[in-house]
Amino acid sequence: MESDSKTKLTRYLEREGIGSVLNDTKWRRLFEELQNFEGALQFQRKDVDEAEPNQDYWDADIYHVFGAWQKIEWLNVRALTVRRRGALVKPEIEDKTPDLAPLLRTHSYYPFFASYSSGLRYPRPECRRDRL
Repeated sequence: MESDSKTKLTRYLEREGIGSVLNDTKWRRLFEELQNFEGALQFQRKDVDEAEPNQDYWDADIYHVFGAWQKIEWLNVRALTVRRRGALVKPEIEDKTPDLAPLLRTHSYYPFFASYSSGLRYPRPECRRDRL
C-alpha cells in the first residue's frame, strides 16, 4: 500500500472510530492457522476503500488475501473441494467449512466470525466509503 493512501486510510479509520477487532498478533496467528488447515480454502475480501466485490469470485491465494489486512472491511472464508466427474455430470462438492469453526474457536477468532450463506465472515464495524 502506498504511503499516501495508507496515511489517508489511517486518518479515516481514526476519525470514524473504526478499528479491527483483531490486532496484528491475532491476524498473524489466523493467517498461520488457515495456512495449516487441511483442505482447500477460498476467500472473498472487501476493503474499506473499494466497491463490493463480485459475489461469484473467490480467491484461493491466501497470501494475496491477507496482504494489507488493515484495509479489510470484511473477509469471507469457505472450504469447498470440487471434484469434477465429467462434462455432463454435476461436480461433487465437499464442504469442509464446518471444520473451520473448531479451529477458529480454539484460537479465539470465532467470536469475530459470523455465519455467512456460503462460509464464515469476519466483519469490521460499519464504515462509509464516501468519507474516505
